[in-house]
Amino acid sequence: MNYKCLIVDDERPALKLLTAYISKLPHLELIAACENAMQAIAALQKGHIDLLFLDIQMPELTGLDLLKILPNQPPVILTTAYREYAVEGFALDVTDYLVKPFAFDRFVQATNKATHLINLERTHVGANAEIAAPINTIDHFFVRTNYKMTRINFQDILYLESQREYVAIHTTTKKYLVHQSMNHMEQELPKSKFMRVHRSYLVALERIKTINGNTIIIGEKQIPIGTSYRKSFFEKIKLL
Repeated sequence: MNYKCLIVDDERPALKLLTAYISKLPHLELIAACENAMQAIAALQKGHIDLLFLDIQMPELTGLDLLKILPNQPPVILTTAYREYAVEGFALDVTDYLVKPFAFDRFVQATNKATHLINLERTHVGANAEIAAPINTIDHFFVRTNYKMTRINFQDILYLESQREYVAIHTTTKKYLVHQSMNHMEQELPKSKFMRVHRSYLVALERIKTINGNTIIIGEKQIPIGTSYRKSFFEKIKLL
């Protein structure tokens, strides 16, 4: 199984190093090596990318800026010389964070983590297609919390909130903190009942109490609607 990769870095030595590292792993396929975010956007629009290697400090549009405007980002491995961006990076759902200069073994560790997550998502999607369960027959999922599997009913969920490399699932009774990405959780929940409204928030549509401008009110929680999510959210709401 091959994984299509895209490199984005304004430093030529970094591009060459990542290109060389990718070439050493037969399951990785380099689609393009870009020197800025605008080239990356063009490459992403041309076809599917499985894994994005992204520098942070770049002219005009930084790597973090790029992540904020991508509507459907692939798994991302940040590559940077600046450790201080790690927290913000994980808040944007990145898979791993490589600090330059990084060795090949650390690169392999990061790519293994990313491909494992990709495989989990592909398996989940494939299993759902094979099962072909009738619509709305599945009403729950299981999450791993405190070294055990806990069942959470969809009807009990208020909203989900990204917290670095964790996701907080807020329900009517308590909060569950799971070591998972928002992208994965979005795939687990039925799209007829839940919607991503912000890079850091996913809400239960039936639990929305009020919409005040670009803010959703669920209980006492005020949830912002992200710029890239506004159009699809308000179109969805019109159908309710």
